[in-house]
Amino acid sequence: MATSIAAVSGGASGASYALQAARREAQQAEQTARSLGAQAQSAQRVANVEQARADNLSAQASDANERSATARGNVSAASNASNSPANTAPAPRSVPFVNASGQTTGLLLNAVA
Repeated sequence: MATSIAAVSGGASGASYALQAARREAQQAEQTARSLGAQAQSAQRVANVEQARADNLSAQASDANERSATARGNVSAASNASNSPANTAPAPRSVPFVNASGQTTGLLLNAVA
């Protein structure tokens, strides 16, 4: 901010007033600059914290995506294994049921499958 000090008619008192005004303006500008600098530093600290938080959330999201892909792969593998003819349980077979006296009285079915 450029300020020009015009020559004031009135001699030394006019120059003294202009000098005081210029000093006041310089002090105010310094205070404003310090305040804005402090605000900028504070904003930078907040931005750094938020960037670290964003980085952490990104890492968590990446980890969750990997776990999701692994889980989907496991579901697919389990689904394929259960549909495969080599892994299906054999059909239940009929077993004669024999009572205590040794007589066949019916069939025992394997109902666990």
